[in-house]
Amino acid sequence: MNDSLYGKEVDCPVCSKKFNVTKVKSRACKVLKRDSDFCVHYEGINPILYDAWVCENCGYASQADKFLDITPREADRLKDNLMPRWKKRSLDGERDIDTAIEAFKLVLISYQFREAKSSDLARVCMRIAWLYRYKGDEEELKFIGFALKHYKDTYEKENFPVDKLDEYTCMYMIGELCFRTGSYEEAVKWFSRLISSEQARKKPTLIEAARDQYQLVKEKLK
Repeated sequence: MNDSLYGKEVDCPVCSKKFNVTKVKSRACKVLKRDSDFCVHYEGINPILYDAWVCENCGYASQADKFLDITPREADRLKDNLMPRWKKRSLDGERDIDTAIEAFKLVLISYQFREAKSSDLARVCMRIAWLYRYKGDEEELKFIGFALKHYKDTYEKENFPVDKLDEYTCMYMIGELCFRTGSYEEAVKWFSRLISSEQARKKPTLIEAARDQYQLVKEKLK
């Protein structure tokens, strides 16, 4: 195994069995650049590849920071709907992009069975889109579309802040993803709404990013 990685034993909150996950040493994570939708490109090892944990015994999957955050009712749904279909296999160890995509799609399946919040679904769809971007695969656009739908649902139906997501970052993401999917006029509306918000001015870096993207969209509309 790469010396930037290490293993950890985890107790699955669904099936109660132990399994191993692979984690990245924090000192090994070197940021190269960030895209306008917050996708981080790393020099060397990419920790995003290891952020989806999958129990090899029952198939339950989640992002690492939310793996234990599951209710008994949600666990029962997975036992009834996921476990009977799961063929035991491990996604532990060193991953390539395709293995990471498989792991995140399993997270998406678990979240759908759990009837997870739109904000959680948006977050996972964005990670999958980024993984396809690293590959240069056109599937990226499809998952950006899924993420956009879930971010809109989040904005309309959830109370902010949602975990680390605040209202204004959600507005920015909707504008950005509209831009990336070619909905330029809608992107202008979301960026304009954000830029004109007095409350959003407490986040000057976000406002500056929105202004930059607003100008890019206006150029596309000419």
